[in-house]
Parts: sequence; structure tokens; C-alpha cells
Amino acid sequence: MSRTPYFSSLLLAQRNPFVVIDADARIRSVNASLETTLGYDTSELIGSPCCRLDANAAEDGCRHRRFFRDLEPYVETRALADGRGEVHFAQIQGFPIVDGQGQIFLGESLHLFQGQRQPGRMIGRSEQMRGLVQELKRAAATDVSVLLQGETGSGKELAAEFLHQHSTRANGPFVVVDCTVLSEDLFESELFGHVKGAFTGAVGNKTGLLELADAGTLFLDEIGELPLSQQPKLLRALESGMFRQVGSTKIRQANVRVVSATHRDLLAMVRQGHFRQDLYYRLAVLPLAIPPLRGRRADIPELTEHLLQEISAQSGHPYRITKDALRKLLLYQFPGNIRELRNLLHLATVLSADGVIDAEAIRLPVTAEQPASPTIPSSEAAELLHEHPSMTTLSPVEAVEAKYILQLLQRHRGSRKEVAASMSISERTLYRKLKRYRLNTTDERTHSGS
Repeated sequence: MSRTPYFSSLLLAQRNPFVVIDADARIRSVNASLETTLGYDTSELIGSPCCRLDANAAEDGCRHRRFFRDLEPYVETRALADGRGEVHFAQIQGFPIVDGQGQIFLGESLHLFQGQRQPGRMIGRSEQMRGLVQELKRAAATDVSVLLQGETGSGKELAAEFLHQHSTRANGPFVVVDCTVLSEDLFESELFGHVKGAFTGAVGNKTGLLELADAGTLFLDEIGELPLSQQPKLLRALESGMFRQVGSTKIRQANVRVVSATHRDLLAMVRQGHFRQDLYYRLAVLPLAIPPLRGRRADIPELTEHLLQEISAQSGHPYRITKDALRKLLLYQFPGNIRELRNLLHLATVLSADGVIDAEAIRLPVTAEQPASPTIPSSEAAELLHEHPSMTTLSPVEAVEAKYILQLLQRHRGSRKEVAASMSISERTLYRKLKRYRLNTTDERTHSGS
């Protein structure tokens, strides 16, 4: 069962350990992250029974066969055995995958709770990223609740991991709660756990995610998707640290640090009655904004190099990108942010058999082939690439950005407000750039109030 190009691209795109299972309940493919994290060799797993990684047989039957019966995504907490026989708890997200021939497979993403996660690293040395890293480190020195706000794909989970790893709870578990899959029926069972017989199908006891995060960090991803009816239950548990498993009368306690993330405007949701105000203030003691990729273009070369190094290490094949291909990335707006960049590069590696990624291998969405304004002018991108072959120094990028800002100042007749809006940055950030790049010309100052 060799990997097809489709599965190769899919597996490379997964940062967490990932398994593909076919309708015959056999493991079809695994990614390099699973091999290194759990210590298995691919040959041990490919073609083996679907529950090969489970530490013990599930009392409620095989989740994989249940999936192919109902074709419903799921989130479950399971004990997995690594290649040495050691047991690790993991949150497992299962969802359907359809290949190019229309055949359905099951994809499982494994989020290990502690001890086996790859260290989070914040890539980029732009002003925006340096500021974010400083804020994350300051937040890590405290135990207050942090709310990470940013667009989809901008790296909120990575920022949460970075915060956890720099905190006093770094040796504790980092537990991810994906609120997008927690329906009203699943919420209490997943977060608090349940006892045997609590409801139909509860044939055994289950430890909840809140308890698994004890002495560590509970990361509530996409908290804005949590059903309104479940928000008071979450608030009570976070305020007191105490909870009861579904079907139990015994009070349990967990000491967790809460980090939340959302791409939505929670304050607007509070005003509209879709999110509880008291829960918002409990979660957003310290709100931090994650900048979009188009707002920190100076980091694209370094991010590209880092992601290609990751892909090369996982696949065992070295990849490099040409200047024309990188220019194409620099001119793109990235509505999907870093996640989109990663996926574009994964696809490009599949299309680049010789390991050299050219512009043709960068397959942008059809509507994005012509870069939207504002973008870095192509002549300046060429200058950047000529002076920036290693993609590690920022000075050439800053020179390009300075020229770009000057062009915007001319286009908007010196209006700082309009220039900042065009670049998706704050006016304060623009002021700092103007000072650093010495762009506070007489003409610009004359129009700065317009």
C-alpha cells in the first residue's frame, strides 16, 4: 500500500501525527510526525489493523468501523501505545477524506497531551512578530487567561503552545479543545468526562479534557463557536476549578491555565447576545492580536525556508524554491495566512519531481492569479530576491517595504490613516516604520492629518 501523490501531499500538510484508514479497517498511510513522535517504522503500521495504535480495546467498539457505518466526524480521547509500549493520552479528531477517484477514507489527527509535542517556534523577525513574541513571553510569566485573536490560519495554536512552553506550567500537559466540533451533546462528556451508564452508549468511564489538563494549559480553540447553552457550564468550571463527570455526583477538581483563540469578534457577539459577557471577561483578561501574514510580508522568505526545511525532513527529499516562485508568493495576499502558505508549498513539492520549485508549481487560486492591490511591486521583489538569496536577513525586505510605503504615501497623498488601512496595520505601527525608514518627509507631514 504505497502512498499516492494525493496522500503524500495530504500527509505532508499535517503538523500533528496523522493516520489514513481505508474502508477495510486497515491503516493506509501515516505521516513522518507520527513515526518520530510515537517511535514506529512505517512498515510496522501500513496494512495493519485500524486500532493498531490503541493501548487497549475500546469498550464502546471500534470507532473506525463506526465511522464507515455513519460517516460522521468525531473527537475522542484515547490511550495510545508508542513503539516502546509506553502509553500516551491523545485527543483524536476523525473526519472523512475523499481522494481523486471519489473513494472515502478516514483521516485521524492525533493531539498528544504531554511529553511528545514538538516545541513551538515563532518564525519571523519582522517588527510585528518581535512585538508578539515579547507579549507572549510577558503573558507566560503570569497565570492569567489569554485570548488570542486572529484570522484563520494565522498561527493561533502555535502561539498558544509557545506561551505554554515558556510558562511555569511547561512540564504539564497542553490540551487542545476544538470548540468547532463540540456540539451540545458532546460538550460535557468531552470536557468533563462521564461514568459508565451515564447515557446510552456510555459503556465505560471516560476522563474529560479538563481533568487531563490538570497542572497544565487548557487551550480552547475557536471559542467563539461554543454553543451559548454550554457557556455557563464552562464558566462555572473555570471560575471554581471544580466539575462533575456526566452521571456522577462526585466533585472533581483541576488546576489549569486557560488560553483561548478565535477568529471572530467576541465583543460584537456579546452585544448581539451570542456570547456571554461574563465568560468573555473571564477568558480575555489579556487579549493578544495575531497579525495576518499579509501584514508581515517581511517574514514570508524566512517562513518559506522554514516550511521547506520541514517538508524536506519529513519526506527525505530536499527542496528549494526559485526566485520567480518566491516572487509569486511575495505578491500574493494570503487570505488563508500561514496555513495557506504551508499548503501551497506542500502542493508545490508534489509537482516538483526534481526538488526545484519554480513559479509554475506555485498554484494560486484562480481568482488570485492577478495580485490584488496593494502588493509589493514586482521590480522591488526582484531586487529583494537578488539581495536576499539566503532568505534569512531582513534588511533587503525592509528596504522593499520602505519603497512600498513611499509609493502608498504618494498614492494616498500622504494620508497616514489611509496608508495604514491599506497595509492592514495600525497607525502607531506605521509611525514607527516611517521613523525607522526615515520617510517623514515634508510632503508626508503636510498631508498626515488628511
